[in-house]
Amino acid sequence: MTTRSPLVDQRERLLLERYLELLYAESNRLNLTRVPRADAWTRHVEESLDLLPLREWSPGERVLDLGSGGGIPGIPLAITRPLLLVGLIERDRAKAAFLVACLAQLQLPAAQVLARDALELARSQGFQAADVLVSRATLPVPALFRVAGKLLRVGGEGLVHVGASVALDDDLRKAAARAGVGGLQLEHSGGSRLLRFARLPAG
Repeated sequence: MTTRSPLVDQRERLLLERYLELLYAESNRLNLTRVPRADAWTRHVEESLDLLPLREWSPGERVLDLGSGGGIPGIPLAITRPLLLVGLIERDRAKAAFLVACLAQLQLPAAQVLARDALELARSQGFQAADVLVSRATLPVPALFRVAGKLLRVGGEGLVHVGASVALDDDLRKAAARAGVGGLQLEHSGGSRLLRFARLPAG
């Protein structure tokens, strides 16, 4: 098996392979992925690692994975950038329990599972806004903007996997402005198409 990414060392590869084993062992029971096992490395690992070249990832940055599901892209990021503080937001309790077990087995102490609705999380006492928000576009983009506007700190960045139908048209820009985000750009990295945006200052 080969990877298009030069960013994975042997230790990381072993952890990523172990993660895929855990994901597919529970996939049918929890509906964690519909990707065939033969395509798992490309679709789950490589597409997650397509995020890495897009910015400088600094130790201690808080990264939130919105609608993490089976842990994509948050867990591959936590494996390859272990000094990031990765939060996996997943309101489905069964999926969240899988993620907790997964982090324990992979020994990723800097990552945590946030088993609650994203907007409730943003309103909760002690919530720390994110430096970076990632997602596999679990929500329509305008709705994702509304959530991102609550989860990101001012100046924080969103990097979201999107499909070919997403275009930077006036409607999308207006939806972003209403949510307090801007600087929209479509990026291509590896095999992924990503929407980049930033949280704007109020007013």
